[in-house]
Amino acid sequence: MFITKSKGFSLIELLIGIFIASLVSFSIYSLFDRGSKDFSQISNTSNLQTEATAIYNLIERDLARGGFVHPIRGDITNANNCKDAIPDNHRLFISSDGKGVSTCFDKPSYDGTVAYRYRVTYRLGAIGAGYDANTLYKKVERTDDCTTILTTDTDPDFTSTVHGWQPVSENINDLTFSRPTIGSTNENILNLDMDMQSKNDSDVNLNFRKRIFLRNKPLTNSSTNCDDKCPNSKDIFADYDISSNETNWDPDTRTVPSATVVISENYEDGEDKLQWNTSLASSYGLTVNFQSSTGILSINGSATAREYESFLRSVNYVNTENDRTARTLYTGVDREFILALGFGSLCDDLIGREVSGIRHFYCYVENTTDGRGAWNKTNLSGNNQLWWGQARLRAENSTYYNLSGYLATITSDAENDYVLDKIRDSGGNPIAAWFGGTDNSGGESVLSNASENNWVWAGGPERNTVFFTDDGNSSNDAYVNWRNNEPNNCCGGMYNNDYNNSSLETNEHYPNAAGEHYTQFSNAISGTGYWNDLFVPGVTYSPFQTIGYVLEFSTNFPSPTISCGNGSESERLACANYFSSYDLVLDDNTYTSSDMLDLCDIDPSDSNLPS
Repeated sequence: MFITKSKGFSLIELLIGIFIASLVSFSIYSLFDRGSKDFSQISNTSNLQTEATAIYNLIERDLARGGFVHPIRGDITNANNCKDAIPDNHRLFISSDGKGVSTCFDKPSYDGTVAYRYRVTYRLGAIGAGYDANTLYKKVERTDDCTTILTTDTDPDFTSTVHGWQPVSENINDLTFSRPTIGSTNENILNLDMDMQSKNDSDVNLNFRKRIFLRNKPLTNSSTNCDDKCPNSKDIFADYDISSNETNWDPDTRTVPSATVVISENYEDGEDKLQWNTSLASSYGLTVNFQSSTGILSINGSATAREYESFLRSVNYVNTENDRTARTLYTGVDREFILALGFGSLCDDLIGREVSGIRHFYCYVENTTDGRGAWNKTNLSGNNQLWWGQARLRAENSTYYNLSGYLATITSDAENDYVLDKIRDSGGNPIAAWFGGTDNSGGESVLSNASENNWVWAGGPERNTVFFTDDGNSSNDAYVNWRNNEPNNCCGGMYNNDYNNSSLETNEHYPNAAGEHYTQFSNAISGTGYWNDLFVPGVTYSPFQTIGYVLEFSTNFPSPTISCGNGSESERLACANYFSSYDLVLDDNTYTSSDMLDLCDIDPSDSNLPS
């Protein structure tokens, strides 16, 4: 039989083993409470190198989060998420004596729907009475601006996250935070110099230096919706559909020649701007221009209706006023936008307007090619200007999708200003143009109410409606905007003496009495829109030369309205959504209105769309 013997450890050997283990051990007491108090306290060690490394790691972990702005800040539908960006000096703040450092960061809620902002601070002693000068402390505070501390909050983890000064390590003689200077201060590096003292032997001191490479760069792109200027932008026609029935009016086979987007109400030149996807415009062959003087975005170029739909969805409004409180606001709707599609060979600067549910469309038709020529104070010149009757004939032979055209009828001061503010001639100047008023029936039964000094509208839904009687009593007149001493029925002697009706076009209107019987916008007062009465051929000299006319369409003409269907081309055209509008709000700071700005354009002065 063999008996195996093994040697046991002596008491001395066991004591030596325990002593060696104690030299390399250190304990970390976790103050971590279910993911809330996320730091550790180093309370005891006899290995200074190990303890220093642990301290560095703790500080570096917290500072690495500094300046972090959670992406949820982009969700401005929740007002709690919209806070200012973290200031640069709070991404990493070093105390004046170099003994403390703090940083500010965002912490999301458990479900990721809300971000809460906290500030963490480390400091070596010098906090106040009762605090040890050789102990490193840490505290966590709730804040929205990295300066004002909140003592209560809606964060469900608030009480388990914040805490006052708590000790991290007691073995520190000295500690200094600084940024290295190599030519200039490097904002992305933090030096941490620490003098450690052994707890077991006060004569044992070791100096350590740690260079921490910070990751807390300015995260402007993450926080732009919370900058002072933001939100400042909106994709106003993001949900636009160009056809209400794609079977009857197919966007993939139909073409559109042009479109306009006009800031139709409360436009502020210098504050409001429209921008667009330049890549799409180039891809579709579109020429796009924003006219800051009128607030009109003009889009030209033949493309499929589907391509126009895609492009128009990219049109973006941006308010260039960086101070939200300084933006120009109005009662009710702050800005209104009207989209109008072009049609066929019709004028490509057609603009829309909506009043009491009725949609109106206007454009200026400049024509000096097929008119009969105007009066040059001696005879009819050969400049081919249209007579009023020719302009009316061309207007009433025009169609816009399912609508019929007519010389514009101006029935309010707002409409008069809109036409004159938004429409320009080819030189960019306020127009001098024919529009649809007359006090001469020309023998037409449809203008039976027109007679000398009794002015009616010659077309559209207001046809044959008296709007002005020159009897000295303005109480029975509708809206008018005559120049001083107009209408004056000048120059009656020229009728049938210097021009005649021998070459009239079929159905062309011609007066049956001498004098001035037709309305025009005069350009004499720089586009203020004053009216003048003029004889039928017009003139070749300023300020009364008319080289074009204002064409209008409205959804209440013809009557009954032609509706979307498949029985005729007019019904199919009625399926096109050639009009769209959007009312914008600039000051809903609760962000509950779907009409409120909801995007951030980091640099509103450029033409780049917000990312």
